[in-house]
Formats: sequence, structure tokens, C-alpha cells
Amino acid sequence: MRHTVLTLLPLLLAGACADESVSPVAQADAPLAQVQQSPIVHRVTAGGPDMCVALGFHPGCDGNYSLIALEREDGSVTGQWSDQDGSGQGIHAIVDCVKVVPIGFRPGLQAWIGGVVTRPVSAAGLRIITFVRDNGTSANDIPDVISRSVIDPENRPNEWYSANCQDMSPMGRAQVPQGQVTIE
Repeated sequence: MRHTVLTLLPLLLAGACADESVSPVAQADAPLAQVQQSPIVHRVTAGGPDMCVALGFHPGCDGNYSLIALEREDGSVTGQWSDQDGSGQGIHAIVDCVKVVPIGFRPGLQAWIGGVVTRPVSAAGLRIITFVRDNGTSANDIPDVISRSVIDPENRPNEWYSANCQDMSPMGRAQVPQGQVTIE
């Protein structure tokens, strides 16, 4: 029996090698692909129960808010963001621009983030913008800040917004004591 298995094993291996070969396919999120990308110069993250508390409501009254934006040394930007409402619906976007600047009057960073809506279908393909401010991580720091998500910013009467991240104006903002914004 042992002799039969040893005799058949090379035949099976030879048969397997005779089949049509399959070329490897690169995966965008493979570790090697990540190593070959340009170094990250800015990482912007935010997460929390939206801005309800700042508006006088209970945390999470309007769902939650989360985003990540990575800016690389070569200028490329990747990321995602989600702004969910209380019914479980909401907005999802692919981030394609970020502008990180110092707060100016004290230590810390703030960022404008922009992208393209992927959900809901009724808004898919439209530009979207938002703003976040990192006020620190200590319990003694003032709470971090987020703004509302603005869909189709250039087509809003009586409001001035840009669809890109380079020439943004101040946006309506709210402190998020239960949330965390980190800008590196």
C-alpha cells in the first residue's frame, strides 16, 4: 500500500503541474502594495455619536459619524466616511481630498475633508465636504469639533462652500464631547 501511494504521488503532482497555470492577481490592499505606496504625511480620523449633544439632544440621536482620510507624500488621498442617521440610513463617501492646517491660535490641527457620495443612491456621485478639529486627547482639553456633512456644496443657495479641499470657508461646527477626532 505504501509503495502504491509513493508511486501515485509523483503522477498526481505531474498531472497538477500540466494543468493551465494561473497568474497571481495583485490585491490593492495587499501588504506589499501598501509598502510600495508613498509614505503617509497626514492621517485624519473621527468617530462618535454625531453632534447631537452640541445641539441639546441625547448622544446618538442622529446615528453616528466616522471617517478616515490618509494623505500621502505624493499628494494622493484615500479614505472613507460615514454619517449615519437615527434610522440606520445615511451617507457613505469615498474620500479624495484633505487639507490639514494648524488651528492657529493654539496647538492643534484642523482638516477639511471632501469626497464623492456612494450611498444613498439618490446622491451617488455628488461631492460632499466636512470639517473636523482635533483639540487634544486630555480630559482637560475642550471637546473635539465636527461639522455637518454637506452634499453638493456648490449648489447651495445662500451658502458658500467649495467642492474641493483647497479653498474651504469656515463651516458650521459643533463640539463632540463623546467623539474623538485625531489628526496627525
